[in-house]
Amino acid sequence: MLRGAIVLAVLLGSHATAQDALRLKLGASASVRLPETPSTGYSWRIDEGASKGLDLIGIADRGHTPGKPLPGAPGVHVWSIRAQKLGQASIRFVYQRPWEPASAETREIRIEIFR
Repeated sequence: MLRGAIVLAVLLGSHATAQDALRLKLGASASVRLPETPSTGYSWRIDEGASKGLDLIGIADRGHTPGKPLPGAPGVHVWSIRAQKLGQASIRFVYQRPWEPASAETREIRIEIFR
């Protein structure tokens, strides 16, 4: 099981950390980076059924970036999130192997979009 922190960086100069909440001004963007080791079979994905308000945000999956240029090395999975409409959203990320029904870990980010 992977135990790492979610890192959120708002691209407009302010920062949000932790794994709970993010406030974004309408039109602002943030990056979500989750530690990932796909060589173990585990990868992060968004659980759309458990997420809410996805129509308020734009999400671009930037994929896995290895930490070191070595086979099997851990790295991070990155998503870009853009605030498109006012309101509140939440994104649930699950870390699991595609062939296993249970996730090893989940992370949820609540997003408040304001003017």
